[in-house]
Amino acid sequence: MSKENWINEKCKEIEQQRKHAPQTMYSNIEEIIGKRTLLSTGCLKAMNGDIIIDKEKILERWADYIRELFKDDRKDHNVMKNNFPGPPIMKEEVETAIKKMKHGKATGPDNISVELIEALEDFGIGKATHLLNEFYDKGQIPTDLSKSIFIALPKKPGATECELHRTISLMSHITKILLKIIMLRIRNKITLEIAEEQCRFVEDKGTSSSIYILRTLIERALEVQKDVYLCFIDYTKAFDRVRHDEIVTQLKQLNIDGKDLRIIKTMYWEQTAAMRI
Repeated sequence: MSKENWINEKCKEIEQQRKHAPQTMYSNIEEIIGKRTLLSTGCLKAMNGDIIIDKEKILERWADYIRELFKDDRKDHNVMKNNFPGPPIMKEEVETAIKKMKHGKATGPDNISVELIEALEDFGIGKATHLLNEFYDKGQIPTDLSKSIFIALPKKPGATECELHRTISLMSHITKILLKIIMLRIRNKITLEIAEEQCRFVEDKGTSSSIYILRTLIERALEVQKDVYLCFIDYTKAFDRVRHDEIVTQLKQLNIDGKDLRIIKTMYWEQTAAMRI
């Protein structure tokens, strides 16, 4: 089979998999375009523009950058110790949360993966449920489970500025399960506040859907010979700079359960991080 015919066959497969098998679809796309791996240069620019090659100084530069990136002039964290309402976490909720999580992801500092919990079947689910209920009732998460490991991935070859790296965080899978359960619990209250225009982070409103709608609009406009004007707004590090006090205020107005709010606030105020290079 010629390369052109092979690509055509792959494109047909991708089109069929778009709705029913997105993970396979992305694998096929990667097979066509190939994976691009951008390696770090091993050095970094200081604030004054000097090149840093010493490991300790590189870590200090990353610490300064991340501290500034997540800087938030918020109030001090007052631990919410009252006996707030909130139903206990059920085994069924843990199972549902695990099924909804992506597999094959790197673990956090505790090195416990969601696949390990699944492999232990009912015993693993039971132990995870008991552990999560302890965190949920007390409103506190152990330090090793609330710690994130940052990894910097260069956006382009030869990147030496911190801004030209994408910082991803590796979190404990146990903590992710807890947050997934809380998210599923409060979704019904939050959904009513989400505008129809909202894409991403909403079911059946992914990037591929937006591209399809945009493509359809452009095709219709071409048919009737009308101009189409597009405006793209890119907020720099938008999610990294969300104000925590404002999040808590909005969640209070939505009247979510007190224990859910306490865990969310604890995660924002007491989470720690380390940088891996």
